[in-house]
Amino acid sequence: MQFLQSFICLLVFFTCSALSVPTRPQRKGRSFKVGRIRRSDYVPFGPAALRKAYSKYGITPTQFGLDILDFEPIKLKPFDSEASRNVSEPDQTGAVSAQSVQDDAEFVSPVMVGGQMMVMNFDTGSSDMWVFNTQLDERSTQGHTVFDPAKSATFQPMEGASFNITYGDSSFAVGGVGTDTVNIGGATVTRQAIGLPTQVSQSFAEDTASNGLVGLAFSSINTIQPQRQKTFFENVAPDLDEPVMTALLKSDGVGEYEFGTIDQSKFRGRMANISIDNSNGFWQFESAQFAVGRGPLQRIRAAPTAIADTGTTLMLVSPEVAAAYYEQVEGAVFANVAGGFIYPCDSALPDLSVAVGNANLATVPGSLINFSEVGTNTTNGQKICFGGVQSNQGSGLQIYGDVFLKSMFVVFDQRGPSLGLASPAR
Repeated sequence: MQFLQSFICLLVFFTCSALSVPTRPQRKGRSFKVGRIRRSDYVPFGPAALRKAYSKYGITPTQFGLDILDFEPIKLKPFDSEASRNVSEPDQTGAVSAQSVQDDAEFVSPVMVGGQMMVMNFDTGSSDMWVFNTQLDERSTQGHTVFDPAKSATFQPMEGASFNITYGDSSFAVGGVGTDTVNIGGATVTRQAIGLPTQVSQSFAEDTASNGLVGLAFSSINTIQPQRQKTFFENVAPDLDEPVMTALLKSDGVGEYEFGTIDQSKFRGRMANISIDNSNGFWQFESAQFAVGRGPLQRIRAAPTAIADTGTTLMLVSPEVAAAYYEQVEGAVFANVAGGFIYPCDSALPDLSVAVGNANLATVPGSLINFSEVGTNTTNGQKICFGGVQSNQGSGLQIYGDVFLKSMFVVFDQRGPSLGLASPAR
């Protein structure tokens, strides 16, 4: 009974006590931040974001829904990738701007590799840093900014080393490895291991908004062989005031990552400290209960654990959670043509609360779950929307991506390790 009572208070409102993020005496170090700015000229498309998430984790859909005969999907405008490379250089304060592309589907930030600016994606769901480079063929690099090792005075090949990262059957990068100086917002690692793919999947080649990934999960899942290498986060941690990365991700404006410090002005109330199980290489935690709106707590049986992943757009939950949520949304159906749950855009969306650890709930407002318009009902002209919460198709993990992370201030703390969650100061 005590366990259930502790869940009555929602983390977002912090009306009950929560543990603080562990602290220790600070040494002289540094902190730096990387901004995220939402792109305004792109129309998000939920089914594409869902396919990308499934591909990343190798999820094969096993659930099939209804064939909706009176549904017409929207026609997307061509994506202009040129604007995605229009970002500023790091300034003297250590802050850099970032360009969000594909609306809330992907966020990118400028990273200096060997003195060359590369717009890249920050990903807490993987542990490899790799860049588009001159060893790729022209078809793969068209529209991308390409790293040229020959133009870097600090590049060194890592003889005999290779990497091969696969995010699913249609998403991969494979090739050789080198080391170079990497600068993000003013913090520098001088011999950071970087994958130099000779092959990338078509999905990466077509995503001209990003020129590589900065993996920020744990090094145990780094794919470099014959010897795994540390991530940028782990390499730079000894030079930081605190070995932390915070994420303040906003859906309607500038958000940011900040390394090395926990800015007290960025959140309100108390911060919950959630133990992380990094045995699988992810920022993984217990998430065994949920509630829809003001409804009762229900146990998650199919997948009672989750990971926090800045590289995934949507929130992929256990099938039972998705079904229970959309039962409370008027007109919602699981549609084959969209590959997920859709509903009339004027339907009210309830909040979704999920357990984080064994003593706290985090609430995602319904307004953040309304991800994108996806089509039109041809019978009555009603606009149809795609939900930001979707089924993980029975996968062993729930994937809490940006839809979840945007609802709070998040601390990725290498001490413990732990995850800190608090209500953002707005």
